[in-house]
Amino acid sequence: MRTENLITVKDFCVYHNVEHTFVEYLADAGLVKVTTVNKTHCIPLDEIQKLERFVRLHNQLEINEPGVATINNLLQKLDDMEQEMSVLRSKLRLYEK
Repeated sequence: MRTENLITVKDFCVYHNVEHTFVEYLADAGLVKVTTVNKTHCIPLDEIQKLERFVRLHNQLEINEPGVATINNLLQKLDDMEQEMSVLRSKLRLYEK
């Protein structure tokens, strides 16, 4: 993996004013991917948007780490249901014609 596509966890935490343990919890819970390059924990750029959403939930709404994980799980289920409804609507249109 190219290092220009990574941000160190330390830099992310300093910029967003969150504890390193917050990112560790999310990584351990499988909510974000953290890679290690030269003994430095880094976040891929494609994970930053998702991680920033978790930080906003944590900081602005004062939701703890398990709460963030629960909210993410519920939002994922909602997204899955919306996709399933879209597929079912498409199938229904076939039968309506």
